[in-house]
Amino acid sequence: MEHLTEQNISEITTLIKAKGVEMEELVHDLVDHICCMIEERMEQGENYTSALDKTMNSFGNNGIRNIQEETNYLLTKNILAMRKTMHITGITAAILLLLGSIFKIQHWPGAGFIYILGAASLCLLFMPLFLAVRIKEKIGKLNVVSNVVGTIGAITMCFGILFKIMYWPFAGILMNTGGVLLLFIFLPLYIYSGFKSKQLKTSTIVPIIVAVAGFSLMFSLVKLRNSQDVTDAILNIQYTIYEDTESTLITNQSILKILQNDSITAHHGANEIAQQINDISEDLNFAIAQSMHQEIPEEKLRETIRLNYYSISNDMGDLAMLRKDERGLQDLVDLIKKYEGLYLSITGVKANLMINNANLESYLNRTKTLFPLGIVIHDLSLLNLQVQRLHSSLLQYYKGKVS
Repeated sequence: MEHLTEQNISEITTLIKAKGVEMEELVHDLVDHICCMIEERMEQGENYTSALDKTMNSFGNNGIRNIQEETNYLLTKNILAMRKTMHITGITAAILLLLGSIFKIQHWPGAGFIYILGAASLCLLFMPLFLAVRIKEKIGKLNVVSNVVGTIGAITMCFGILFKIMYWPFAGILMNTGGVLLLFIFLPLYIYSGFKSKQLKTSTIVPIIVAVAGFSLMFSLVKLRNSQDVTDAILNIQYTIYEDTESTLITNQSILKILQNDSITAHHGANEIAQQINDISEDLNFAIAQSMHQEIPEEKLRETIRLNYYSISNDMGDLAMLRKDERGLQDLVDLIKKYEGLYLSITGVKANLMINNANLESYLNRTKTLFPLGIVIHDLSLLNLQVQRLHSSLLQYYKGKVS
């Protein structure tokens, strides 16, 4: 079997490039194909020069050049199709995210679902298509690496923001990971690539400025929404209310076990009212929180109210959820008044409950029903704590009588 020398292959490569072929991958493919054709002719008895001439002539005067043009056309057609799809998915994702934001601001139902669709279109369709188009454009190995890192970082951060909006776990980890990839890997590679290609001009500088400014603003909104001292103070106040309420309820149950065998039964009615006040208070807290957070499962939302109160305290709630005919806020107010009267009749001492009647009146009669749910939850929780403490003193009063 005849084999071509390295010099022969180099000569063939030069001839192909002289015909106008510029794409390196196409040059390699044509060299391999032409070498096979020449070796086949040489096996039939022709010398190298004759086999080379006949093989090159078999393509015609512009045959090799036409091959490149057809290849370019097919590649360009493919890229154009991908770009069109990329543009459609990008516009769709942007519209969905914009609609999700409007629905979220207006507190309309379906905001979470629209957000998920928009984020999925952006992260799972638009960004991968963008990366594929960039790679097909043969932008160089360094640019390919920077684009891969940038795309992964952007997808990670986008999902982190979605998780933050939907109150899903690992939101902070995703956002921080995406930020690190974009700021400390993608951005330096992007700047270095600009310097290396001597294209560090407006087209390169402007995205850098926008990226750094955007990250700074987002960091300020997410991380510096309030100073840490203020945040901790707000959290401690509400968590203290919940902890004190739980502790008081446990104490009351312990005293009731002591009193369960005594002959005095007057405390039974007061105990039933106190329990109803606790149950209705918790139900109303959940109802107003759920009014604008229907995307959060019930168990998770109740846990959020207790353990991650600050994450939803600035959100709006619908006061209409408190105005139920049964076990609503009015029933709660009536029960508290009833308990105060019962406490006075039993002990002869007036109950000293600090009730924010102005707020309660506003919750019941306010025309605009959207209101910061954190304030409502705080008022109802504090009111419930006062009642349970008052009930604890009443039970202690009966315990003293029994002993």
